Amino acid sequence: MNKEAPDGLELSQGVTPLNLSTESGFYADWKQSYHVDTEQAILNPYPTDTIMASITRLISTLCAKFQLSHTIEFSAIDTLEQFVIKVIAGERGASVGENYLKQMPLYAVSVVNMVSKYFDAHIKLDWNGFQRMFAKYSPGVPWSSKRMMELEYEVMKKLNHKIYHSLLLGAVERFAKDHILTVGVVRKDHFGKVGVKLLRVVYAQRYNIYKSLRPRVSSEDMFVRFKSNKLILAAAIVMAILKLCGIDQQQVVDRVAETLSNECFVEAMNIIFLRDAILNVFN
Repeated sequence: MNKEAPDGLELSQGVTPLNLSTESGFYADWKQSYHVDTEQAILNPYPTDTIMASITRLISTLCAKFQLSHTIEFSAIDTLEQFVIKVIAGERGASVGENYLKQMPLYAVSVVNMVSKYFDAHIKLDWNGFQRMFAKYSPGVPWSSKRMMELEYEVMKKLNHKIYHSLLLGAVERFAKDHILTVGVVRKDHFGKVGVKLLRVVYAQRYNIYKSLRPRVSSEDMFVRFKSNKLILAAAIVMAILKLCGIDQQQVVDRVAETLSNECFVEAMNIIFLRDAILNVFN
């Protein structure tokens, strides 16, 4: 017989549960925006997990081609995802969503252009370069500068003229600065290179990462709250980066996990579970 565990979790035979807290705790300083983001994600019933691989590949390819910063890259991924969420939420019928998905390369270009100008007004993307890319990779997608301007207006209208900063990247950088780089266990450049690669994997494989953890949580509500929390995900990413950088001294790992658990208001073991799920899709 299963024993009742705190917060509505069950101890199933052979399965270690995630001990999730119902307290968000994100009411101070920089964490306030993460609290708001978590609550909005919980309320939004339109998941985009299954198309994140396509979105990530599109945006990352464009940003690499035009040598744009990782801040622009990951913020563009978040912005395009939010656009898709609002499209699905506001339209009826699967055919409408499919029509948008067919034009996703064009929307990706529009979003990259908008986010680039938002972060640096001096950036001017090579439209001829875009056209050559479309001719090579998406020959069936119609292209024109006029069409791109129309799409930019459409995207901004759907998003209420809001560009989405990458909260996930921001939290990873913050945790790394406060708890990793200051103690000198790994070089900053090495941590950064591994971190960027891992962030792309996490964005693209979000569905598979969390799917593997679903059996550990008996309550769907608690699982959705856990899955919607970017602070916890960022903490797990930092722990995964340490592992990939070869930092496996147990004392260091335990200290970092405990510190991050205090930052996220969640038990350290939950971060470790999520770290392992990330590493499973990375390997």
